[in-house]
Amino acid sequence: MSVTRDQIVQWLEKTAAVLKENKEYLTELDAAIGDADHGINMDRGFRKVMEKLPSVADKDIGNILKTTGMTLISSVGGAAGPLYGTFYLRSGMAVAAREELGGEDLAKMLQAGVEGVVQRGR
Repeated sequence: MSVTRDQIVQWLEKTAAVLKENKEYLTELDAAIGDADHGINMDRGFRKVMEKLPSVADKDIGNILKTTGMTLISSVGGAAGPLYGTFYLRSGMAVAAREELGGEDLAKMLQAGVEGVVQRGR
């Protein structure tokens, strides 16, 4: 099994589409326990990611993911920006300069992202 750079780009595009489609639902869920802005914030953040994606889509996977993380950190409010941004940032750092990921690389990438979130969120 391998994951290509193009598949990573498609993953990000699909994530943006799903967040846009479910923006109101996520905001509704957040209203029960938070300040009712999660869907709005995540949609805004991934719209920014989609704006930046064409400029990095031909770069390595690590670069694409790090750019995604930095974009989310700078454009998503509340705790979500730093948490989701850290996931993508740490994931990208784990697979720096990679054009394709094998199974072990993918596991390493996801593990690094999760560890970043755990560390950030305590």
